[in-house]
Amino acid sequence: MADPRLLARLRQYVGFDDASAHRLHALAPRMRPLFPGVVEQFYDAILADPVARAVLKDEAQVSRLKLSLEDWLESLFVGPYDDAYFEKRARIGRMHVKVGLEQRYMLIAMNVIRLGLHRGLASISADGAGDIPDHAAIDHICDIDLAIMLETYREDYVLKKTAEAESLAVMGRLTAGLAHEVRNPLNAAKLQLDVLRRNAAAVQDASTRRKIERRTNLVQDELRRLSLLLDDFLNLARARRLEPVRCDAYALLTEVVELRRPEIESQGIEFIDEIDQAPCELVAERDRLKQVVNNLITNAVEAVSGSRQPCIRIVSHSNRSSRWEVAVIDNGPGISPDVSERAFESFVTTKDAGTGLGLAIVKRIVDLHGGRADISDEPVGGTRASFWIPSRP
Repeated sequence: MADPRLLARLRQYVGFDDASAHRLHALAPRMRPLFPGVVEQFYDAILADPVARAVLKDEAQVSRLKLSLEDWLESLFVGPYDDAYFEKRARIGRMHVKVGLEQRYMLIAMNVIRLGLHRGLASISADGAGDIPDHAAIDHICDIDLAIMLETYREDYVLKKTAEAESLAVMGRLTAGLAHEVRNPLNAAKLQLDVLRRNAAAVQDASTRRKIERRTNLVQDELRRLSLLLDDFLNLARARRLEPVRCDAYALLTEVVELRRPEIESQGIEFIDEIDQAPCELVAERDRLKQVVNNLITNAVEAVSGSRQPCIRIVSHSNRSSRWEVAVIDNGPGISPDVSERAFESFVTTKDAGTGLGLAIVKRIVDLHGGRADISDEPVGGTRASFWIPSRP
């Protein structure tokens, strides 16, 4: 946790004293009408960048964030520059880690705001330039805010990456043991169960035969679940580096859809595909990307199992930002905010028989491809699980 005493040290370091604070406070009434223009410039820059834009969900969210930015600009000029001020700035750095934006976006964003404020100050000054001490006060407070954001970003980012590295290291050690200790006895158990099932088929008494079959079916289901769990462990541990090749996005996704459609529709689930057929070349590992899509589809199938009119949509498109985007949307019960925040962590699951590794594998593979995965509630109900990776222009 960042030390609030950092604010006092930063003020001293950049030379932001009480006179600087008074200057900003005096400027506030004249600068306040310019805040909406600075905010619009800021979000024009955000929306022009594909990576930064990807963290924004919809227009309603953008509208809320614009109001928050105006409040932030207000406090930039009027303070008070106390512990509450420090904590508000610290939260911005933590939020950048949470949504996956790199530090450079804070530097760029602050520069947009800084230039907007300097232009605004010049525009309201009689000489068309403004007093140098006023410009200096704006620079000083922007430097302080940026330093606080970067400090808390660094702390949270290091903690996050350390936790991920430790988790993967533990996963690797577990996998090495599981591959040897579980796979061989698991295969032996399956073979013995097959023998038992064949022997049960020869039992003359129908009632006894059905009891044996029912119990062997239960054992078979549990062995299958254990085998899937082991496969998930292995897949997560193996997803450490890529061997990419050039491949066609449309062909890759079509293969997955054609493979899964019969199984999905046989369960009474409507399966709608809206796949962009425009040429889109990827440099990626095909099998791993297919695994990503398969994992998202499997989650959607399980999510709609209790729906009255279950429906799954898979949507894809490529855009001018050189990105290929895929979304799997279901009309199930949706996902709560507290679960969505941790959905891509290992062992996080809401299913009774879930391993909690499916989405962790998705995130790991997408990260290796330089993209981003996301999951959220749909406004009309259900869940939207999506990812994007870079494509060739």
